Amino acid sequence: MITRLRRSIRIQLITAFVACTLLGFLVSRMVAPVFESINKEATIDYSSSMESINWQAKFIADTTAEENTIEAIKTFINDQNDILKRKQNALKVLVTDETGKVLYKTEQAQEVQINLHDTIGNVMSFSINHPAYINGDSQGIRREFITFYPLTVKGKNLYMFVSGIPEGDVTYHSKEGPFPLLIGIFVFIFSFYYITKRKMKQIEAMAQGVREMAKGNLTYRIKQKGQDEIALLTDSINHMAEDLMIQLEKERQVEKRKNQLITNVSHDLRTPLTSILGYLRLLRDGNIKKKEQYRDYINIVYSKSEQLQNLVEDLFEYTKLTDGNMVLDRQNVCISKLLDQLIDEVTPQADERGLSIVKSFPQESLYAAVDSEQTVRLFDNLLMNAIKYSKDNGHIQVSLVRQEQYLQVTIANPSEAFTKEELGNLFERFYKKDHSRNKAAEGSGLGLAIAKGIAELQEGEIYAEYQNGLVQFIVLLPIGEEEE
Repeated sequence: MITRLRRSIRIQLITAFVACTLLGFLVSRMVAPVFESINKEATIDYSSSMESINWQAKFIADTTAEENTIEAIKTFINDQNDILKRKQNALKVLVTDETGKVLYKTEQAQEVQINLHDTIGNVMSFSINHPAYINGDSQGIRREFITFYPLTVKGKNLYMFVSGIPEGDVTYHSKEGPFPLLIGIFVFIFSFYYITKRKMKQIEAMAQGVREMAKGNLTYRIKQKGQDEIALLTDSINHMAEDLMIQLEKERQVEKRKNQLITNVSHDLRTPLTSILGYLRLLRDGNIKKKEQYRDYINIVYSKSEQLQNLVEDLFEYTKLTDGNMVLDRQNVCISKLLDQLIDEVTPQADERGLSIVKSFPQESLYAAVDSEQTVRLFDNLLMNAIKYSKDNGHIQVSLVRQEQYLQVTIANPSEAFTKEELGNLFERFYKKDHSRNKAAEGSGLGLAIAKGIAELQEGEIYAEYQNGLVQFIVLLPIGEEEE
């Protein structure tokens, strides 16, 4: 669950919203008592005391109904009042006849004659449910509560009026008001802002990074935090900037190489072309008197023309390899026979230099899945390179062995020492080792670059090593199926 929370911005926002809501609610409940104490209102309720007075009056009325004389009623009322006096809760009691004449009264009463009609009317209009006694008197004034019950004594209708000052019960009512809710909302907004502030900073940093990259500053990297979608987007933007930077660097390198190619081609084309034009100018002017000299000039022009043709062909072949549009016709080719044939073809050139070619092939025929025409050009370039740059009167060694997934062809020739940097540059176009330039100036400098392009295009590999005075060119080609 924690892992999902870290990786999902949606779950994080939902969790933050719920947590902030709960926090706001808890804070609002915590501060509510403070505002309740501030907004506390007191209410005095007299209803329970009034009910007590009414109950006592009813009790007296029900009990005295069994008495037959007024004296007996007086005695009972006095006894009850004595009990109430000890509780500091004595009542005023009046007993009147139908004319309002007071026949009996307690010590608290002063009346001798009452208006029966008005008194009963006041009793009826002022009951226990009167608002002054339910809601309390805001001025603290208690009014006398009166209740009455009819009595019948020896066939006469009498009226008993009971009154007293009720005792109030104080109750407090609290009001929260809008402040706890407002505080809860404020806590929610603040906490949600604080929790999401980090994510917003990440988005702002990402926007700033995109602006910097849009200005061309592809080295700028956005700092990645977390594991959620924002972090993944940040990582994608950084990778995009890295890829763009690499692509732009490749384009700059391509442009640089193109300019170098044009410069080198121009130089290498101008050298034989200058010689051809010079000798042709001499032939055109007719300043040559000896026939032998004329023939020598013709041979030189022809040789330079061949050199120019070879350079153009190599350049055309290299261009086809590097533009990615070359289509190979791969098939099973017997590398043993192919090398035998090529060695026979280049042996005359080796003999002119006093070089011998030593072969080391297994008895079995070994096949590779390659394009035969391009593979011939690959090994022809390597063999001619070995002949051109070998020390005179040495041995060129050609070996063929089978590896697990590749055929390994090694062509080695005696040579002066190579540094590691020089070995790495051998397959660069137009590269010629400095001390070899004068000996093989007619080379185009594209032979090894073409060989490397052909090997890699056929899912193979080529590299160079220098050991014990020998420079070795090792070619790995994918193994093909042996023919039955």
